[in-house]
Amino acid sequence: MLKIEQLRCFATAADKGSLVEAARMLNMSSSAVAYNIEALEKLLDTRLLIRRASSGVSVTLDGARLLERARSFVQEAIEIEQLFPGRGRSIHGDLVVGCQEGLSWSLVPLAIDRLRKQYPDLIISQKTVFMEDGVNPILSASVDLLVTFVLCVSTNSDIETEILCEPKPYALMRANHPLVHLGRAISIAELAKYQQLFIQDGPALELFKAMFQDKGLSPAYNVGSNTSACAQAVVGRCDSVYLRYVRSAQNVSPLGDPLACVPVSDIERGPLLVISSVKRKYARRQAKVEAFISACRGLFDDGTMLDHLTY
Repeated sequence: MLKIEQLRCFATAADKGSLVEAARMLNMSSSAVAYNIEALEKLLDTRLLIRRASSGVSVTLDGARLLERARSFVQEAIEIEQLFPGRGRSIHGDLVVGCQEGLSWSLVPLAIDRLRKQYPDLIISQKTVFMEDGVNPILSASVDLLVTFVLCVSTNSDIETEILCEPKPYALMRANHPLVHLGRAISIAELAKYQQLFIQDGPALELFKAMFQDKGLSPAYNVGSNTSACAQAVVGRCDSVYLRYVRSAQNVSPLGDPLACVPVSDIERGPLLVISSVKRKYARRQAKVEAFISACRGLFDDGTMLDHLTY
């Protein structure tokens, strides 16, 4: 009888081109991987892999035919197994999280920290994306998850999106800026009296400009950088102000200048902070994806993210 473990060993060895690498990925011995593949070949009465020197392998014509079907079958079997990770099962493998720069030093590492403590075998990495990338990082399979700000939730039927919060804006400026001395939330008109520093990221730039246009205002502005670290360094040394949604826990610029976060009281439009993943063939997400989303939800539910966002 055909066994999932046999297909898993075959597909992994074929994809990695190596029995040793397949064994490492599956947390098995090389001999166990080879045994399962040989049993599968015997069952199907065909040669699936050609063994090369130093445990390298390549697929035969029959192996290629099987591999085309086996990949999706094995993935679905893994997802079924991971539906109940709490019942003695550990989530493992790789998870790539795409996020904007501000979220890469706030929400995402906090979620990663929580997840690693619960699932130490899960390998998580993060990749910087921009608002202008849209959902392309998910559709191109360069990330498993996308944590980002959006102006509206994607209507793409291949994408599953959850809103984490509707953040409120603030203005970042040097700690001794005249607006700080007002000791209160400021209006967009008060903010417009100073030069604006905007991030060079299409949708984000248009959003911040529209906030002023809604009030009939046209402040002087320059486009500082496509990274918040650079923008924070600039506003720490001048009277320019910088509209933001994510703040660091310590109000200090990369150059060591003290900064201040001042709420803006009358902005009527803003983005949503969302987390998106590809919609699976079946209704339930992969366990590793669901676990990361759950960790993010927890950070908002217990108030941890209030150090970085107002929501």
